[in-house]
Amino acid sequence: MSNEVAVFDAKYPENWVVMQNRITQAFREMSIDEKRIIILASPLVRLSKATEQTPIEVTASQFAGLSEIDTHSAYKQLKAASKKLMKRTFVYEDKDGDDTEVQWVIRSKYANGYVSMYFTDEVIHLLKVFDSLNPYTKYLKEDILSLKLTYSIDLYHLAKKYQGMGGFTMSLDDYRKELGTPKSYERINNLKDNAVDAPIKEINKNTDINISYENIKRGRQVVGFRFTVKNKLKPKHALDSKRDQYTADMFTIDGLNDAQLARITRNQRFKSDYNHLISPTSLINQDPNLWVNEMVGRIKKDPDFFNKKCPIRDYLQD
Repeated sequence: MSNEVAVFDAKYPENWVVMQNRITQAFREMSIDEKRIIILASPLVRLSKATEQTPIEVTASQFAGLSEIDTHSAYKQLKAASKKLMKRTFVYEDKDGDDTEVQWVIRSKYANGYVSMYFTDEVIHLLKVFDSLNPYTKYLKEDILSLKLTYSIDLYHLAKKYQGMGGFTMSLDDYRKELGTPKSYERINNLKDNAVDAPIKEINKNTDINISYENIKRGRQVVGFRFTVKNKLKPKHALDSKRDQYTADMFTIDGLNDAQLARITRNQRFKSDYNHLISPTSLINQDPNLWVNEMVGRIKKDPDFFNKKCPIRDYLQD
């Protein structure tokens, strides 16, 4: 990787996470909070001219909202995870074929309500440069941040990487290596319970894909897994791309159509209650239409979340 980091034409919006496939290997053995930081930082790096001198800020309110924890706990977890990242390194093969070890983060600052990190050029490259020489995987940020289990994030990465091929096959040794599992997972029951079955259940419940698998056996011995990855069927309304997004339709939340949901997201009290879900530096905060699109989509995906502070209908009364 060169110190001259090419700026990628940021064609994916802020709510997408886009990463080179090599980053999943660098993720090994990270805590879930460390992984969340990298995921949240991904669009911030991609949509800026970031260098090693550029602070990438992740706020406690952003971390809390997307991870569904309270802000006080979020800041403590954010600070602890960023300190761990300061000590993390990964190895890549340079243009001469030599292994080079680098840090993820070279400097961190802990302020009131946010953590500011300075990533190395190699990490910026992984989060910004995507082409035939640097294959990548993309997915919606809200899908992956709905996952709470460490191995769910790793398996989701793998599944999205091979989704276009319908799935993938992996030996037990390669799977353990890919996820960075501990020695106790040499036992097949431990591996399947904690790093296969539980993550698949969470992924299937919370994300845009369904995963299933079968054992690959040599005689009676399990030697690998064959995973199948399928898209979830989308509601009919979501498939009609020609329909005006604010026109009333048959899909409703609490009896509210799209036009009413759009009105709700423009309500000042609604903005005050939920603006912590969007980074202060996000392009979404600079364009009212982007805000409406983003928040209507979020309400549809998780209506229960937006009924917690008050019944969502109440915002129409203001």
